[in-house]
Amino acid sequence: MHDSLVAALADALRARRRIVLAPPGKTAAAVLVPLLTVDREPSLLFTRRATGLPHHQGQVAFPGGRHDPGADADLAATALREAHEEIGLAPADVRVLGALDDIETVSTRFVITPFVAGVPWPYEFRPCPAEVDAIFTVALGTLRDPGALRRETWDFDGHAVPVDTYPVDGHVIWGATQRITRNLLAVLDTLG
Repeated sequence: MHDSLVAALADALRARRRIVLAPPGKTAAAVLVPLLTVDREPSLLFTRRATGLPHHQGQVAFPGGRHDPGADADLAATALREAHEEIGLAPADVRVLGALDDIETVSTRFVITPFVAGVPWPYEFRPCPAEVDAIFTVALGTLRDPGALRRETWDFDGHAVPVDTYPVDGHVIWGATQRITRNLLAVLDTLG
């Protein structure tokens, strides 16, 4: 990972006032937003959720899940535990840089705290087949391209809904994952 980018991003995340949500009736969750260098390009790691999961089946996501107060000291620990369970990323190999704004899911009852983290590459990821169908990376340059973000109209139960997406290499990044990605790109834009 580019040390200067990691240091600048960690400083920017620490210095900004992030949006913290705690609406009643919502379940706390956390995700890891893995930042790594692939072919000398700063990139993000995404997963595609297994089709047998109870929520968000087959969707592109960051590794993460529900906060377990009995197992996790805090939400960062949740993100690290879930990344280890889902993709085999050892917590000792992760450098947590800071948190982005909390994101509330629309169709389910979660409030997600995303933690940006530097992770090594190459790495021997081991996806849990019950939770993850695929692991893939996308260069930040691809996501920052002016034509990368698209607004589409999707049908949800007979209602036409505008949905912002990043369609990349046969994957469609949308929903909470798209909003988390957009939030990270906005922070990166402040770095100059």
